[in-house]
Amino acid sequence: MTRTVDDVEREAERVELISSVGNAAPGRTSDDSNRNYDPHKEKTRQGLGVQLMNFQEYRSNEKRSSVGFLVSGLMRLGTVIAIGGRPGSGKTALAVALGQALDQGESFLGREVKSAAVAYIAIEDANDVANRLEALEANGVLLVQSAEGLPLAKPAQAKAIIVEIIRQARQRKPGRPVLVVIDTFRAALGGVSVLEDKATSPALNALRELAEAENAVIAILNHTNRQDPRQTKGETLEAVAALEMILLPGESGWQMIHVGKNRSGPGNRQIGRLRLTSVNVGDVEAAIAEEIIADEQPGGGGTKERKPGANQSLVLKLLKREVLASGVDYRPYGNNGPQVKAVREDVLRDEFIKLKAGDVRDTKVKAFNRALDWLLERAEVVRKEDCAGVGMIWFASRNDEADAIRGHSENFRDGLE
Repeated sequence: MTRTVDDVEREAERVELISSVGNAAPGRTSDDSNRNYDPHKEKTRQGLGVQLMNFQEYRSNEKRSSVGFLVSGLMRLGTVIAIGGRPGSGKTALAVALGQALDQGESFLGREVKSAAVAYIAIEDANDVANRLEALEANGVLLVQSAEGLPLAKPAQAKAIIVEIIRQARQRKPGRPVLVVIDTFRAALGGVSVLEDKATSPALNALRELAEAENAVIAILNHTNRQDPRQTKGETLEAVAALEMILLPGESGWQMIHVGKNRSGPGNRQIGRLRLTSVNVGDVEAAIAEEIIADEQPGGGGTKERKPGANQSLVLKLLKREVLASGVDYRPYGNNGPQVKAVREDVLRDEFIKLKAGDVRDTKVKAFNRALDWLLERAEVVRKEDCAGVGMIWFASRNDEADAIRGHSENFRDGLE
């Protein structure tokens, strides 16, 4: 039988394998031989680059050895994080404050940080972010100018742009890890809904791979659901993000900094509070964080129930008044559903703006939205759009609605007497 060259090579490989096993020292286990195994020098015959490693071998790689935090217990290097909240809740202010703290190496929410190179991609309004940075004198935070923006709908192109951003950030701040902020996710998608998984999934997975490969942190600013502000919009982002920091409306002008998911520590808990203020930069106003404080609260049902603040109380007071003044009989769940006394959302908002102290309408509108979100989250009131798309608000409790009507009747009788 004629033997081919391939037959000879296969036989040689078999003999070599048998020889290597037979020459093993007596009593030597597979674990013992594994100690001298160097996966970085091993090349697979197929050239696929596949290697099997234990955790020590995995950590021996230079990039992977850095498993430290950007912010202790919160932001781990090589991950994607999400900063969420309703419009006007302070997402940009929080991201700018985070960027300033990392640039200056100052603690954030009472946690140790690593000094980082921060690159901010302001897709929606770069001038606004520049004004906020100027107001804080945060000269070290780097704003990104890109002729192509950040087209996340074209993941390969967006990935190449971020790679260049990271390269330049490292050049400007040698030896520092990099934080890249994307403000906002929807804007980077070109207006495509973040709920469209076909558009978001390729983009987010590309960002996750990039963050890990570059050992950087990519922070994505995104809106949360109106009906439940604790929920991040988009299942893919929720799956990809290693950390979710969410701003929730609180009392007396505070926003609660809530951690949902956190692969680096405890989640589902309040970790701090943020209060916004407006400052003049030239001829325009810029919203910045007036104060950020650490305020740890237990997760789950252990959080202390908070009473409505001044803005929430004003909304409830106006709702009681407008139930009688402008309320309509409304069946939000069809003709067979319950009937409620509902008030148009724009009526409540306009009355709130009239009574709320201050001269800046935009600030009052944001205060109203935050107060309404707080009341919706705690099921004090309910909101639903009618068939014409008009927002309608009513009391979640029948007792509260009855009290409003009864209180009006008593006031009317008192006036007669």
